[in-house]
Amino acid sequence: MRVAVSRHNCMEEHFPWGRWKIYGRETDSAEAVGFRDLCLCAEMRISMKKILRKVIAVMVFCVMGLEMIGCGMKEKGSAGAYESAESAVENMRIGWNLGNSLDSTGSQFSQNKGVSVTGFEIAWGNPVTPSTLMQKLKSLGFNAVRIPITWNYHFDEEGNIDAEWMGRVKEIVDWAMEAELYCIINIHHDTGADGWLRASKANYEENNELYAKLWEQIATEFKDYPELLLFEGFNEMLDEKAEWNNPDAEAVEVINWYNQLFVDTVRGTGGNNAERNLICCTYAASTTSSAIDEFKLPEDSAENHLIVEVHFYVPYEFITDEGVNWTTPIDTYTDYVEQQVDSVFLRLSERFADENVPLIIGEFACDDKDNTEERIKWYTHVIEKANEINATCFIWDNGNKFSMGHIDRVGDADSFPQIIEACVEAAK
Repeated sequence: MRVAVSRHNCMEEHFPWGRWKIYGRETDSAEAVGFRDLCLCAEMRISMKKILRKVIAVMVFCVMGLEMIGCGMKEKGSAGAYESAESAVENMRIGWNLGNSLDSTGSQFSQNKGVSVTGFEIAWGNPVTPSTLMQKLKSLGFNAVRIPITWNYHFDEEGNIDAEWMGRVKEIVDWAMEAELYCIINIHHDTGADGWLRASKANYEENNELYAKLWEQIATEFKDYPELLLFEGFNEMLDEKAEWNNPDAEAVEVINWYNQLFVDTVRGTGGNNAERNLICCTYAASTTSSAIDEFKLPEDSAENHLIVEVHFYVPYEFITDEGVNWTTPIDTYTDYVEQQVDSVFLRLSERFADENVPLIIGEFACDDKDNTEERIKWYTHVIEKANEINATCFIWDNGNKFSMGHIDRVGDADSFPQIIEACVEAAK
């Protein structure tokens, strides 16, 4: 069980599958007592002039101290009052992905230049995201939402983002802010097997300026948003061979380059972005040793405001459905399944938790194979292992109840409420 520091609710409690795919702090009483005793002592022993000097000195000290610790005198999210990345991850507790909505992509879009914003949003079978969804997530017990966004097809030849598309992204983010949810936005299927961003030196040379221009525009659009909003540099970036699990040294090096460029670009836009918590993915958001061993957290002008993200679809045999031909699916939660989960979390612990690097599991889910109780065991164990290393998990939801869909986005007919309840409970 994790106990989060309350900041935002003013509480006192102290790969290739599923492509359907809290801050108030009152001044310490010791400060007040110390100040009182100082004045009483001074009143008995020293002149009024000296008393005045000490009073002024103490007052200046207190004001400086309050500003430094961000004790609530500053507006939430204002520059200088940002919570650390570690605190943000702790306070997220459990998150959910708005999958297969703003992240749709495909060759059909390049062939149909007149596709509307709505056309993109519903292209992969999901409804237009309603204004009520974020409040629903909050009521279900979620404290965070990740909004995958594909920007390809939404910028011109010079890299200027379409205003209508940006407006729709902003509208959904605003609903998340109104619901007091942590919200992550990213560059999504611009990466992956069909993406234009690849982990190669040639690709970086060709596309680094465009990538930076996109992030400059996105970051500028949201630079005055509060700390509840986080940016994720990119989703599952692959090399030129679209290798998912075993990248070579060049691919991992270029991942580090793109992450550094992302951080530098966002910080350069100023405003709240100077200290906004930013998220950097490993190669393919993978948990394999080859993806994480040489991963480097970018250098950053802001201290303690970077988070690492990986995705968790382990083991493949359990999380995928019967329709694949690259492994033999299993639908029972066995000792083997648990051992595979545990071994990956041991690796994540040694690489990130032991080095005090904040971590989120940006996606995790398993396909429905008419095995709800077995799936609940898997979801619960993954979250419990994540809790052990102070990581927060985000359920992947592609909207397809026969695959990785969980929540009814427009009504109350949730596909798997038992799984949602189990995940929320395990994350407490």
